[in-house]
Amino acid sequence: MSESMIADQTYLFLNRIQDRRFDEESLRILEFSLVAMNVKSFSEVRSRLGDFMRSESVAIFGELTGESMVVKLSVLEFFARAFALIGDMESCLAMRYEALNLREIKSPSCLWLRVSHSEWTKFAVQSMENGFPSIAGKASENALLSLKKDSLDEPKLEDYSEILNAAEKVRRLRDSAASLTSSHSVQARGADYLRSKELRIQTRQTLPTKNTDCTGSNLFREGIKKRNERMLQDLRSIRMKRDLEPDTRCV
Repeated sequence: MSESMIADQTYLFLNRIQDRRFDEESLRILEFSLVAMNVKSFSEVRSRLGDFMRSESVAIFGELTGESMVVKLSVLEFFARAFALIGDMESCLAMRYEALNLREIKSPSCLWLRVSHSEWTKFAVQSMENGFPSIAGKASENALLSLKKDSLDEPKLEDYSEILNAAEKVRRLRDSAASLTSSHSVQARGADYLRSKELRIQTRQTLPTKNTDCTGSNLFREGIKKRNERMLQDLRSIRMKRDLEPDTRCV
Protein backbone atom coordinates (compact mmCIF):
# COMPACT_ATOMS: atom_id res chain seq x y z
CA MET A 1 0.00 0.00 0.00
CA SER A 2 1.33 3.44 -0.91
CA GLU A 3 2.08 6.04 1.75
CA SER A 4 -0.74 8.24 0.50
CA MET A 5 -3.26 5.41 0.92
CA ILE A 6 -1.94 4.71 4.43
CA ALA A 7 -2.28 8.38 5.28
CA ASP A 8 -5.84 8.38 3.95
CA GLN A 9 -6.74 5.41 6.13
CA THR A 10 -5.18 7.06 9.18
CA TYR A 11 -7.04 10.32 8.59
CA LEU A 12 -10.24 8.33 8.09
CA PHE A 13 -9.78 6.74 11.50
CA LEU A 14 -9.12 10.13 13.13
CA ASN A 15 -12.23 11.57 11.50
CA ARG A 16 -14.34 8.70 12.78
CA ILE A 17 -13.06 9.32 16.31
CA GLN A 18 -13.95 13.00 16.01
CA ASP A 19 -17.39 11.95 14.77
CA ARG A 20 -17.66 9.69 17.86
CA ARG A 21 -17.96 6.47 15.85
CA PHE A 22 -16.64 3.92 18.32
CA ASP A 23 -17.37 0.74 16.41
CA GLU A 24 -15.70 -2.31 14.87
CA GLU A 25 -15.33 -0.57 11.53
CA SER A 26 -13.18 2.15 13.07
CA LEU A 27 -10.93 -0.45 14.70
CA ARG A 28 -10.59 -2.35 11.41
CA ILE A 29 -9.54 0.86 9.63
CA LEU A 30 -6.94 1.53 12.34
CA GLU A 31 -5.58 -2.01 12.21
CA PHE A 32 -5.48 -2.00 8.41
CA SER A 33 -3.51 1.26 8.26
CA LEU A 34 -1.01 0.15 10.93
CA VAL A 35 -0.33 -3.27 9.36
CA ALA A 36 0.48 -1.66 6.01
CA MET A 37 3.11 0.69 7.47
CA ASN A 38 6.84 0.10 7.49
CA VAL A 39 8.72 0.07 10.79
CA LYS A 40 9.79 3.72 10.65
CA SER A 41 6.34 5.00 9.71
CA PHE A 42 4.69 2.81 12.35
CA SER A 43 6.84 4.28 15.12
CA GLU A 44 6.13 7.87 14.08
CA VAL A 45 2.40 7.39 13.46
CA ARG A 46 1.95 5.35 16.65
CA SER A 47 3.36 8.19 18.72
CA ARG A 48 1.08 10.74 17.07
CA LEU A 49 -1.97 8.50 17.29
CA GLY A 50 -1.27 7.84 20.96
CA ASP A 51 -1.06 11.56 21.72
CA PHE A 52 -4.27 12.20 19.79
CA MET A 53 -6.18 9.34 21.44
CA ARG A 54 -5.10 10.29 24.96
CA SER A 55 -6.07 13.90 24.39
CA GLU A 56 -9.35 13.00 22.72
CA SER A 57 -10.29 10.48 25.42
CA VAL A 58 -10.33 13.19 28.08
CA ALA A 59 -12.93 15.20 26.14
CA ILE A 60 -14.94 12.11 25.18
CA PHE A 61 -15.23 10.74 28.72
CA GLY A 62 -16.36 14.17 29.85
CA GLU A 63 -19.18 13.93 27.32
CA LEU A 64 -20.32 10.56 28.69
CA THR A 65 -21.41 11.87 32.08
CA GLY A 66 -25.10 11.43 31.40
CA GLU A 67 -24.82 8.25 29.35
CA SER A 68 -25.78 4.77 30.49
CA MET A 69 -23.30 2.35 32.03
CA VAL A 70 -23.44 0.18 28.90
CA VAL A 71 -22.37 3.09 26.69
CA LYS A 72 -19.54 4.09 29.04
CA LEU A 73 -18.18 0.56 29.22
CA SER A 74 -18.47 0.18 25.45
CA VAL A 75 -16.40 3.33 24.84
CA LEU A 76 -13.78 2.29 27.41
CA GLU A 77 -13.47 -1.09 25.71
CA PHE A 78 -13.10 0.59 22.31
CA PHE A 79 -10.27 2.80 23.56
CA ALA A 80 -8.58 -0.13 25.27
CA ARG A 81 -8.55 -2.08 22.01
CA ALA A 82 -7.42 0.95 20.01
CA PHE A 83 -4.51 1.60 22.37
CA ALA A 84 -3.57 -2.08 22.16
CA LEU A 85 -3.42 -1.86 18.36
CA ILE A 86 -1.30 1.27 18.56
CA GLY A 87 1.04 -0.46 21.00
CA ASP A 88 0.38 1.84 23.95
CA MET A 89 -0.12 -0.86 26.57
CA GLU A 90 -0.02 1.52 29.52
CA SER A 91 -3.02 3.45 28.17
CA CYS A 92 -4.73 0.18 27.22
CA LEU A 93 -4.40 -1.15 30.76
CA ALA A 94 -5.52 2.21 32.15
CA MET A 95 -8.73 1.97 30.11
CA ARG A 96 -9.38 -1.60 31.25
CA TYR A 97 -8.70 -0.70 34.88
CA GLU A 98 -11.10 2.23 34.59
CA ALA A 99 -13.79 -0.06 33.19
CA LEU A 100 -13.32 -2.66 35.94
CA ASN A 101 -13.28 0.00 38.62
CA LEU A 102 -16.41 1.64 37.20
CA ARG A 103 -18.21 -1.70 37.27
CA GLU A 104 -17.13 -2.29 40.87
CA ILE A 105 -18.41 1.11 41.98
CA LYS A 106 -21.83 0.54 40.40
CA SER A 107 -22.14 -3.13 41.37
CA PRO A 108 -24.01 -2.63 44.68
CA SER A 109 -27.01 -1.36 42.74
CA CYS A 110 -26.41 -3.55 39.67
CA LEU A 111 -25.19 -7.01 40.67
CA TRP A 112 -24.44 -8.01 37.08
CA LEU A 113 -21.69 -5.38 36.99
CA ARG A 114 -19.73 -6.96 39.84
CA VAL A 115 -16.15 -7.83 38.91
CA SER A 116 -15.17 -11.38 39.86
CA HIS A 117 -11.87 -12.15 41.57
CA SER A 118 -10.77 -14.07 38.46
CA GLU A 119 -11.25 -10.95 36.32
CA TRP A 120 -9.16 -8.85 38.72
CA THR A 121 -6.52 -11.59 38.90
CA LYS A 122 -6.34 -11.92 35.11
CA PHE A 123 -5.95 -8.17 34.79
CA ALA A 124 -3.21 -8.17 37.46
CA VAL A 125 -1.30 -10.87 35.57
CA GLN A 126 -1.59 -8.92 32.30
CA SER A 127 -0.29 -5.80 34.04
CA MET A 128 2.70 -7.71 35.45
CA GLU A 129 3.49 -9.28 32.08
CA ASN A 130 3.48 -5.85 30.43
CA GLY A 131 5.76 -4.32 33.05
CA PHE A 132 3.31 -2.35 35.20
CA PRO A 133 3.61 -3.83 38.71
CA SER A 134 1.96 -0.85 40.42
CA ILE A 135 -1.26 -1.44 38.43
CA ALA A 136 -0.95 -5.17 39.12
CA GLY A 137 -0.71 -4.42 42.84
CA LYS A 138 -3.95 -2.44 42.83
CA ALA A 139 -5.73 -5.15 40.84
CA SER A 140 -4.47 -7.81 43.26
CA GLU A 141 -5.88 -5.89 46.22
CA ASN A 142 -9.24 -5.71 44.46
CA ALA A 143 -9.07 -9.44 43.73
CA LEU A 144 -8.51 -10.15 47.43
CA LEU A 145 -11.47 -7.96 48.36
CA SER A 146 -13.63 -9.87 45.90
CA LEU A 147 -12.43 -13.18 47.35
CA LYS A 148 -13.23 -11.96 50.84
CA LYS A 149 -16.81 -11.23 49.75
CA ASP A 150 -17.01 -14.67 48.14
CA SER A 151 -15.82 -16.36 51.35
CA LEU A 152 -18.69 -14.77 53.27
CA ASP A 153 -21.20 -16.00 50.69
CA GLU A 154 -19.93 -19.58 50.40
CA PRO A 155 -21.15 -21.99 53.10
CA LYS A 156 -19.73 -25.08 51.36
CA LEU A 157 -16.40 -26.28 52.71
CA GLU A 158 -14.99 -27.30 49.31
CA ASP A 159 -15.86 -23.93 47.79
CA TYR A 160 -14.31 -22.14 50.77
CA SER A 161 -11.12 -24.19 50.34
CA GLU A 162 -10.91 -23.13 46.68
CA ILE A 163 -11.31 -19.52 47.73
CA LEU A 164 -8.43 -19.87 50.21
CA ASN A 165 -6.18 -21.36 47.52
CA ALA A 166 -7.07 -18.59 45.09
CA ALA A 167 -6.41 -15.96 47.77
CA GLU A 168 -2.97 -17.42 48.46
CA LYS A 169 -2.07 -17.21 44.76
CA VAL A 170 -3.28 -13.60 44.58
CA ARG A 171 -1.24 -12.68 47.69
CA ARG A 172 1.89 -14.05 46.05
CA LEU A 173 1.08 -12.04 42.95
CA ARG A 174 0.47 -8.93 45.05
CA ASP A 175 3.75 -9.39 46.95
CA SER A 176 5.67 -9.83 43.70
CA ALA A 177 4.09 -6.67 42.31
CA ALA A 178 4.97 -4.77 45.50
CA SER A 179 8.55 -6.02 45.36
CA LEU A 180 8.94 -4.95 41.73
CA THR A 181 7.31 -1.58 42.40
CA SER A 182 9.67 -0.98 45.30
CA SER A 183 12.64 -2.06 43.19
CA HIS A 184 11.63 0.31 40.39
CA SER A 185 11.21 3.09 42.93
CA VAL A 186 14.68 2.52 44.39
CA GLN A 187 16.18 2.38 40.91
CA ALA A 188 14.41 5.61 39.99
CA ARG A 189 15.68 7.34 43.13
CA GLY A 190 19.18 6.02 42.46
CA ALA A 191 19.06 7.28 38.88
CA ASP A 192 17.86 10.68 40.07
CA TYR A 193 20.70 10.82 42.61
CA LEU A 194 23.31 9.91 40.01
CA ARG A 195 21.92 12.51 37.58
CA SER A 196 21.98 15.21 40.26
CA LYS A 197 25.50 14.20 41.32
CA GLU A 198 26.71 14.34 37.73
CA LEU A 199 25.08 17.75 37.33
CA ARG A 200 26.82 19.05 40.45
CA ILE A 201 30.17 17.79 39.18
CA GLN A 202 29.62 19.40 35.78
CA THR A 203 28.59 22.65 37.44
CA ARG A 204 31.75 22.73 39.53
CA GLN A 205 33.85 22.00 36.47
CA THR A 206 32.27 24.80 34.44
CA LEU A 207 32.39 27.43 37.18
CA PRO A 208 35.35 29.88 36.81
CA THR A 209 38.20 29.28 39.24
CA LYS A 210 38.14 31.80 42.03
CA ASN A 211 41.18 34.08 42.25
CA THR A 212 42.08 34.58 45.91
CA ASP A 213 43.30 38.13 45.13
CA CYS A 214 39.92 39.10 43.71
CA THR A 215 37.55 38.01 46.45
CA GLY A 216 35.35 40.61 48.09
CA SER A 217 37.09 40.39 51.49
CA ASN A 218 40.57 40.69 49.94
CA LEU A 219 39.54 43.66 47.85
CA PHE A 220 38.08 45.32 50.93
CA ARG A 221 41.28 44.79 52.95
CA GLU A 222 43.39 45.98 50.05
CA GLY A 223 41.32 49.15 49.82
CA ILE A 224 41.78 49.89 53.53
CA LYS A 225 45.53 49.29 53.22
CA LYS A 226 45.84 51.71 50.31
CA ARG A 227 43.74 54.34 52.09
CA ASN A 228 45.94 54.08 55.20
CA GLU A 229 49.06 54.44 53.06
CA ARG A 230 47.65 57.61 51.45
CA MET A 231 46.75 59.06 54.85
CA LEU A 232 50.27 58.33 56.11
CA GLN A 233 51.81 60.04 53.08
CA ASP A 234 49.57 63.07 53.58
CA LEU A 235 50.59 63.37 57.24
CA ARG A 236 54.26 63.14 56.31
CA SER A 237 53.83 65.85 53.68
CA ILE A 238 52.14 68.15 56.19
CA ARG A 239 54.91 67.64 58.71
CA MET A 240 57.62 68.31 56.12
CA LYS A 241 55.95 71.57 55.06
CA ARG A 242 55.60 72.63 58.67
CA ASP A 243 59.32 71.96 59.34
CA LEU A 244 60.42 73.97 56.28
CA GLU A 245 58.35 77.08 57.05
CA PRO A 246 60.30 79.94 58.89
CA ASP A 247 59.43 80.47 62.52
CA THR A 248 57.69 83.92 62.73
CA ARG A 249 56.76 83.69 66.37
CA CYS A 250 57.96 86.56 68.71
CA VAL A 251 60.88 85.87 70.99
